[in-house]
Amino acid sequence: MNTRNVTRLHVLGLVLAVAASFAAPALAQADEKVAAEVLVVLAKEEPGEIDPALRDLPALTRPPFNAFKSMELLSRPKLELTPGKDSEITLPNGRKLRIQVVQILPNGRFRVRVSINRPNERDYLPLVVVVASENEPFFVAGQAYQGGTLVIGVRLSKPAE
Repeated sequence: MNTRNVTRLHVLGLVLAVAASFAAPALAQADEKVAAEVLVVLAKEEPGEIDPALRDLPALTRPPFNAFKSMELLSRPKLELTPGKDSEITLPNGRKLRIQVVQILPNGRFRVRVSINRPNERDYLPLVVVVASENEPFFVAGQAYQGGTLVIGVRLSKPAE
């Protein structure tokens, strides 16, 4: 083997090692679980109480959510999500919240797909892709329920090891 071929092999080996180092985090993501807390809130425009568990969530104090003058936390289910796999929760109005972690980004944020639909019908909230920060809930709203509107929050975090 001449020097030129040895150099090519070293360069090829280096390229493969670098490529493998970039692929390894992506493969590890598939095994990494993500904790999810879903906040199911009944919000109304009529004056009333804001549930104490919701008072410190800045997103609910900004438009369009600040139009609601009362908010009641109906449930707070917790899920363990596997990236690339759908998980569902049945909402109080019978619709299904479907959530999937698409990717855990290098900066620790989560790319998430969310939809709300009725069984055997077209999606009410078609697929939405959100980039969410850890422990910072994002909200979707619009489903009528008991004289108000269901507001759904999703808070994601990496489970404690």
